[in-house]
Amino acid sequence: MATIKDIANEVGISKAAVSRILNHKGSFSPETIAKVQRVANRLNYTTLTALHQEEPVSNKIIAAIFPAVELPYFGLVASHLEKVAYDYGYYLMLCGSLFDRQKEEDVYKSLNEKKIDGVILGSYTKDPTMLAEQSFPVVTFGYKLADNIPTVRTDNYAVGRIAARHLFSKGCRKMLYITSFQEELDRDMRFRGFEDGLMEHGIEPWIYHVNVEMQLVNDFSEVITRMMMEHPDADGVFAETDALGMSCLQVLLGLGYEIPKDIKVIGYGNPFFSAFSNPKLTIVREDTKELAYQSISLLVDMIENEEKKEVLRTKEIVIPVALDERKTT
Repeated sequence: MATIKDIANEVGISKAAVSRILNHKGSFSPETIAKVQRVANRLNYTTLTALHQEEPVSNKIIAAIFPAVELPYFGLVASHLEKVAYDYGYYLMLCGSLFDRQKEEDVYKSLNEKKIDGVILGSYTKDPTMLAEQSFPVVTFGYKLADNIPTVRTDNYAVGRIAARHLFSKGCRKMLYITSFQEELDRDMRFRGFEDGLMEHGIEPWIYHVNVEMQLVNDFSEVITRMMMEHPDADGVFAETDALGMSCLQVLLGLGYEIPKDIKVIGYGNPFFSAFSNPKLTIVREDTKELAYQSISLLVDMIENEEKKEVLRTKEIVIPVALDERKTT
């Protein structure tokens, strides 16, 4: 008689995930559900058996490392990751790195001692060799760190291209870019897409950065105010995150600008947060739920399929984005 393990081995997912799919629990992709059902039917496996073979509660743990877990965006990401991890039979542990290399090293040491099964890394590090030394598999979330480390990320270059094209189509010709990206601009794919999109029309954007301390307290007003004092005739702003975009709206309104009449603003992020801005912020929309699903799925594949680990090390999954036009452009 076929067992859950037989199905799991053939499909390439955990027994817990197979059991939850057969019992119509959890959130899995339609392709995964269909594959499990096809294999179950071919092996003459009945869902009645699944009720008696469902896996016990697992002690398996996936850690998610973010620069500042108290920030709203990372809280939203964590909630999606936790739900998907549970569906695969894992618990999720949250860790904060605070953009600090020594803190990251301490976190990795602690995770090795706790025998963590795998890590989702959403905290940017300059040293990919540090990850290669760990005993657990790692998937980077949101950015590509190295060719030999698997990645799930948004199409960040397309984000910048879409923002440039949209602002230009709305008549903007004097544009600003404000970013919280902590590395060199040539590694900021959103900026590169934005710059390339504007250069096609002979436009060069003015660039402003916010630092880590500003991010931790979510206060960017000083930089935004200086940006507008130095470029009062700017007519378009691309904010690299929705938090920056909403802060731009607040400062611009306080300075007497009418939005979108005097200046247009577009951000990037999840519509859950920008929906609360007034006026409602136009964004290039991230599919946060899909990012979380693909990240956990890829990591579990590495954990549970040792023979595929080397092939998966070079895998890069890119999630598409979409324009969500609202009231600020």
